[in-house]
Amino acid sequence: MPAPYASADKRAELVAAATLLLHEQGFHRTTLADVAVRADVPAGNVYYYFKTKEALAEAVVSAHEEALRACFASWTQAHRDPRARLRCLIRAPLDSADRVIRFGCPHGSLCQELEKLGADSPLARAGTRLLAVYIDWAEEQFRAQRFPRREARARATDLVGAVQGAMLLANTMRSKELLTRQLRRVERQLDLAFSYTQPRSRQ
Repeated sequence: MPAPYASADKRAELVAAATLLLHEQGFHRTTLADVAVRADVPAGNVYYYFKTKEALAEAVVSAHEEALRACFASWTQAHRDPRARLRCLIRAPLDSADRVIRFGCPHGSLCQELEKLGADSPLARAGTRLLAVYIDWAEEQFRAQRFPRREARARATDLVGAVQGAMLLANTMRSKELLTRQLRRVERQLDLAFSYTQPRSRQ
Protein backbone atom coordinates (compact mmCIF):
# COMPACT_ATOMS: atom_id res chain seq x y z
CA MET A 1 0.00 0.00 0.00
CA PRO A 2 1.39 3.46 -0.87
CA ALA A 3 2.62 5.72 1.91
CA PRO A 4 -0.07 8.21 3.09
CA TYR A 5 1.64 11.23 1.57
CA ALA A 6 2.17 9.42 -1.71
CA SER A 7 -1.50 8.44 -1.79
CA ALA A 8 -2.63 12.04 -1.33
CA ASP A 9 -0.24 13.34 -3.97
CA LYS A 10 -1.16 10.70 -6.53
CA ARG A 11 -4.85 11.19 -5.94
CA ALA A 12 -4.44 14.94 -6.49
CA GLU A 13 -2.56 14.27 -9.74
CA LEU A 14 -5.38 12.06 -10.98
CA VAL A 15 -8.01 14.65 -10.08
CA ALA A 16 -6.01 17.36 -11.86
CA ALA A 17 -5.70 15.22 -14.98
CA ALA A 18 -9.41 14.38 -14.90
CA THR A 19 -10.27 18.06 -14.44
CA LEU A 20 -8.50 18.93 -17.69
CA LEU A 21 -10.00 16.02 -19.59
CA LEU A 22 -13.56 16.66 -18.44
CA HIS A 23 -13.18 20.23 -19.63
CA GLU A 24 -11.62 19.32 -22.95
CA GLN A 25 -13.70 16.32 -24.00
CA GLY A 26 -16.56 16.04 -21.52
CA PHE A 27 -17.73 13.44 -19.04
CA HIS A 28 -19.14 10.92 -21.49
CA ARG A 29 -16.08 10.79 -23.75
CA THR A 30 -13.57 10.58 -20.90
CA THR A 31 -12.53 7.18 -19.58
CA LEU A 32 -10.44 6.18 -16.59
CA ALA A 33 -7.85 4.94 -19.09
CA ASP A 34 -7.71 8.47 -20.57
CA VAL A 35 -7.05 9.86 -17.10
CA ALA A 36 -4.26 7.34 -16.53
CA VAL A 37 -2.58 8.41 -19.76
CA ARG A 38 -2.90 12.12 -18.99
CA ALA A 39 -1.57 11.61 -15.44
CA ASP A 40 1.18 9.32 -16.77
CA VAL A 41 0.37 6.48 -14.38
CA PRO A 42 -0.50 2.80 -14.92
CA ALA A 43 -4.23 2.29 -15.48
CA GLY A 44 -4.45 0.08 -12.42
CA ASN A 45 -3.37 2.98 -10.21
CA VAL A 46 -6.49 4.92 -11.14
CA TYR A 47 -8.72 2.09 -9.93
CA TYR A 48 -6.89 2.03 -6.61
CA TYR A 49 -8.13 5.57 -5.90
CA PHE A 50 -11.36 5.69 -7.93
CA LYS A 51 -13.44 2.60 -8.58
CA THR A 52 -15.66 4.33 -11.13
CA LYS A 53 -15.61 7.31 -13.45
CA GLU A 54 -18.49 8.75 -11.46
CA ALA A 55 -16.42 8.74 -8.28
CA LEU A 56 -13.62 10.56 -10.07
CA ALA A 57 -16.06 13.11 -11.49
CA GLU A 58 -17.38 13.73 -7.96
CA ALA A 59 -13.81 14.43 -6.87
CA VAL A 60 -13.36 16.84 -9.77
CA VAL A 61 -16.49 18.77 -8.80
CA SER A 62 -15.31 18.92 -5.18
CA ALA A 63 -11.93 20.24 -6.35
CA HIS A 64 -13.71 22.90 -8.42
CA GLU A 65 -15.74 23.94 -5.37
CA GLU A 66 -12.64 24.19 -3.20
CA ALA A 67 -10.76 26.22 -5.81
CA LEU A 68 -13.73 28.55 -6.29
CA ARG A 69 -14.07 29.23 -2.59
CA ALA A 70 -10.35 29.96 -2.35
CA CYS A 71 -10.60 32.33 -5.31
CA PHE A 72 -13.61 34.12 -3.85
CA ALA A 73 -11.86 34.43 -0.50
CA SER A 74 -8.88 36.08 -2.20
CA TRP A 75 -11.13 38.58 -3.97
CA THR A 76 -12.95 39.32 -0.73
CA GLN A 77 -9.66 39.97 1.03
CA ALA A 78 -8.23 42.07 -1.80
CA HIS A 79 -11.24 44.37 -2.28
CA ARG A 80 -13.38 46.08 0.34
CA ASP A 81 -15.89 47.22 -2.27
CA PRO A 82 -18.46 44.50 -3.15
CA ARG A 83 -18.72 45.89 -6.67
CA ALA A 84 -14.98 45.43 -7.20
CA ARG A 85 -15.29 41.83 -6.05
CA LEU A 86 -18.10 41.18 -8.52
CA ARG A 87 -16.07 42.77 -11.28
CA CYS A 88 -13.41 40.15 -10.59
CA LEU A 89 -16.04 37.48 -11.18
CA ILE A 90 -17.14 39.09 -14.44
CA ARG A 91 -13.60 39.52 -15.76
CA ALA A 92 -12.30 36.11 -14.65
CA PRO A 93 -13.12 34.32 -17.95
CA LEU A 94 -10.75 36.67 -19.76
CA ASP A 95 -7.83 35.18 -17.82
CA SER A 96 -8.41 31.87 -19.59
CA ALA A 97 -10.12 33.15 -22.71
CA ASP A 98 -8.36 30.78 -25.12
CA ARG A 99 -9.60 27.70 -23.25
CA VAL A 100 -13.06 29.20 -22.86
CA ILE A 101 -13.22 29.76 -26.62
CA ARG A 102 -12.10 26.18 -27.32
CA PHE A 103 -13.93 24.25 -24.62
CA GLY A 104 -16.40 26.56 -22.85
CA CYS A 105 -16.58 27.26 -19.13
CA PRO A 106 -14.93 24.42 -17.18
CA HIS A 107 -17.73 24.62 -14.61
CA GLY A 108 -20.80 25.49 -16.64
CA SER A 109 -20.15 23.02 -19.44
CA LEU A 110 -19.53 20.22 -16.95
CA CYS A 111 -22.66 21.02 -14.96
CA GLN A 112 -24.74 21.09 -18.12
CA GLU A 113 -23.49 17.66 -19.11
CA LEU A 114 -23.95 16.17 -15.65
CA GLU A 115 -27.51 17.47 -15.51
CA LYS A 116 -28.37 15.23 -18.45
CA LEU A 117 -27.74 12.23 -16.21
CA GLY A 118 -31.05 13.02 -14.52
CA ALA A 119 -32.15 15.16 -11.61
CA ASP A 120 -31.78 12.26 -9.17
CA SER A 121 -28.21 11.54 -10.21
CA PRO A 122 -25.60 12.29 -7.52
CA LEU A 123 -23.44 13.90 -10.19
CA ALA A 124 -26.26 16.15 -11.32
CA ARG A 125 -26.74 17.25 -7.72
CA ALA A 126 -22.99 17.85 -7.46
CA GLY A 127 -23.22 20.14 -10.48
CA THR A 128 -26.04 22.05 -8.83
CA ARG A 129 -23.87 22.56 -5.76
CA LEU A 130 -21.03 23.86 -7.90
CA LEU A 131 -23.09 26.56 -9.56
CA ALA A 132 -24.65 27.41 -6.20
CA VAL A 133 -21.16 28.33 -4.94
CA TYR A 134 -21.13 31.10 -7.54
CA ILE A 135 -24.61 32.34 -6.77
CA ASP A 136 -24.21 32.22 -2.99
CA TRP A 137 -21.03 34.25 -3.09
CA ALA A 138 -22.45 36.80 -5.53
CA GLU A 139 -25.52 37.14 -3.32
CA GLU A 140 -23.27 37.94 -0.36
CA GLN A 141 -21.77 40.83 -2.33
CA PHE A 142 -25.15 42.28 -3.24
CA ARG A 143 -26.27 41.89 0.37
CA ALA A 144 -23.14 43.73 1.49
CA GLN A 145 -24.30 46.60 -0.72
CA ARG A 146 -27.63 46.65 1.17
CA PHE A 147 -29.77 44.99 -1.47
CA PRO A 148 -32.77 43.24 0.13
CA ARG A 149 -32.30 39.48 0.46
CA ARG A 150 -34.70 38.43 -2.27
CA GLU A 151 -33.43 41.04 -4.73
CA ALA A 152 -29.82 40.17 -3.89
CA ARG A 153 -30.52 36.52 -4.71
CA ALA A 154 -32.22 37.42 -7.98
CA ARG A 155 -29.43 39.75 -9.05
CA ALA A 156 -26.79 37.18 -8.13
CA THR A 157 -28.54 34.55 -10.22
CA ASP A 158 -28.89 36.95 -13.15
CA LEU A 159 -25.22 37.92 -12.94
CA VAL A 160 -23.93 34.35 -12.86
CA GLY A 161 -26.31 33.45 -15.69
CA ALA A 162 -25.06 36.38 -17.77
CA VAL A 163 -21.40 35.45 -17.29
CA GLN A 164 -22.14 31.82 -18.12
CA GLY A 165 -24.12 32.91 -21.16
CA ALA A 166 -21.23 35.04 -22.39
CA MET A 167 -18.90 32.05 -22.21
CA LEU A 168 -21.42 29.80 -23.97
CA LEU A 169 -21.81 32.29 -26.82
CA ALA A 170 -18.08 32.83 -27.14
CA ASN A 171 -17.44 29.09 -27.24
CA THR A 172 -20.19 28.46 -29.76
CA MET A 173 -19.13 31.35 -32.01
CA ARG A 174 -15.39 30.79 -31.39
CA SER A 175 -14.93 34.49 -30.69
CA LYS A 176 -12.79 36.14 -28.04
CA GLU A 177 -14.09 39.51 -29.20
CA LEU A 178 -17.63 38.37 -28.43
CA LEU A 179 -16.58 37.17 -24.98
CA THR A 180 -14.97 40.52 -24.20
CA ARG A 181 -17.92 42.50 -25.51
CA GLN A 182 -20.52 40.49 -23.63
CA LEU A 183 -18.63 40.65 -20.35
CA ARG A 184 -18.29 44.40 -20.70
CA ARG A 185 -22.05 44.60 -21.10
CA VAL A 186 -22.50 42.59 -17.91
CA GLU A 187 -20.12 44.92 -16.08
CA ARG A 188 -22.02 47.99 -17.27
CA GLN A 189 -25.26 46.44 -16.02
CA LEU A 190 -23.60 45.82 -12.66
CA ASP A 191 -22.47 49.44 -12.45
CA LEU A 192 -25.98 50.60 -13.28
CA ALA A 193 -27.49 48.41 -10.57
CA PHE A 194 -25.03 49.65 -7.95
CA SER A 195 -25.54 53.28 -8.92
CA TYR A 196 -29.08 53.08 -7.51
CA THR A 197 -28.11 51.45 -4.23
CA GLN A 198 -25.67 53.01 -1.78
CA PRO A 199 -24.66 51.68 1.63
CA ARG A 200 -26.73 53.21 4.43
CA SER A 201 -23.63 54.71 6.01
CA ARG A 202 -23.30 56.99 2.99
CA GLN A 203 -26.88 58.22 3.07
